[in-house]
Amino acid sequence: MVKTSQNQSVKKKRNTRGMGSIRAKNGGYEGRITIKVNGKSKQISLFNKDKRILVQEMIKTKQEANDNEYVEKDKITLEEWLKKWIRIHKKPFVKPRTLQGYIEKIKTNIIPYLGNFSMQSLDRLILQEYFSDLTTGNETKGIKKYSPKTIKEIKSILNMAFADAEIDKIVKFNPIPTIRTPKVQRQKKKPTISPAEQQQLIEILLSETNGLCYIFIMNTGVRPGENGGMKWKHYSYEHANVKVRDNYGKITYYDDNFEKIESKFEEKDLKTPSSYRNIPLQKWLNNLMYTYMLYIMQQKGYTSKEQLDDEYIFMNSLGHALSSDYLWDTLDKILKRHNFKHLSVYQLRHLFATRCIDVNIPVNQIKQYLGHALASTTMDYYVEYDEDTNKAEIEKLEPINNIQIVPEILKGMKCNVCT
Repeated sequence: MVKTSQNQSVKKKRNTRGMGSIRAKNGGYEGRITIKVNGKSKQISLFNKDKRILVQEMIKTKQEANDNEYVEKDKITLEEWLKKWIRIHKKPFVKPRTLQGYIEKIKTNIIPYLGNFSMQSLDRLILQEYFSDLTTGNETKGIKKYSPKTIKEIKSILNMAFADAEIDKIVKFNPIPTIRTPKVQRQKKKPTISPAEQQQLIEILLSETNGLCYIFIMNTGVRPGENGGMKWKHYSYEHANVKVRDNYGKITYYDDNFEKIESKFEEKDLKTPSSYRNIPLQKWLNNLMYTYMLYIMQQKGYTSKEQLDDEYIFMNSLGHALSSDYLWDTLDKILKRHNFKHLSVYQLRHLFATRCIDVNIPVNQIKQYLGHALASTTMDYYVEYDEDTNKAEIEKLEPINNIQIVPEILKGMKCNVCT
């Protein structure tokens, strides 16, 4: 029995399943349980205004102690929290490729420098110094200089982790939003190849094994992974279009201690909901794809397209879908072999957007082709330019201006540069 100030007896309620005791306290409930920490028995207190949630927390804490996963909140390090955070807050809810990105950033960029700090000791000053070192580089600490984009991704991961730590009462507040980081600058417009060079490139690619896959990217704007995951069932000669439904690429899996389990190539979800789309084909490309399909059917001895439907459109010599690494390496070799200027696979996708703008296709239509949610993404990051088109377009302004008029002060002057 526990005595109150009015000498009234208040009964402390003991959990019937041996999980400890619960009592009313400060407008809520306090739970006490005995667990083993580092081999020693220790009584700890948990508090929550909701009794049902408190019971769940007590059961969870007891189970963590039994599994040797319990860490006292005031002593938990950033490394311990990030591993726990990934396991309980991210792994069940995000795509494998997204999870891989989180873990690799944490292993490479966060744990080596901040992992041993306790969560409660990571104040704003320590964190700001860390991000400043990422921005400028710090040879003494072994921190190299990172791009604003990479720093933004690291900050995003830490922000999510600290936000959940605040909710879970590991820290009192999340300091990450107050940290200064460099702004991510929009990419400058890059010069691309001219229409004449594009025709030359198509001729080169037609002479190469798997060159058609690059022509396909250059005239549909699909991402490399979408190109790899494209199957014959996604192609329709009758409707002259392709459906973007699958992605293909390498995914690395890690255990709860961030140790690598395996890497394998597999189909995966598309990047965003906007990525699921239908792309119409130009007539010449549709005819080319149809001829290629008939050739593949003949090679395999198939008599109907249905037999081909579940096979990838573009495959390597081993019959596997083309990975992004394969596409990058092979294109580089082809261009060097023909002494053609360097282009990345993604520049072929950008080239498609540029050509669409050249022929005045509305940007809202182009963003649908590319699988973008926003037209601003299409214009700001994908549309490039070539010098020939620039010159041709500026000449459209000439009829607007009277080029016959010459200022009086310039009449009779001789241009030494022009002669």
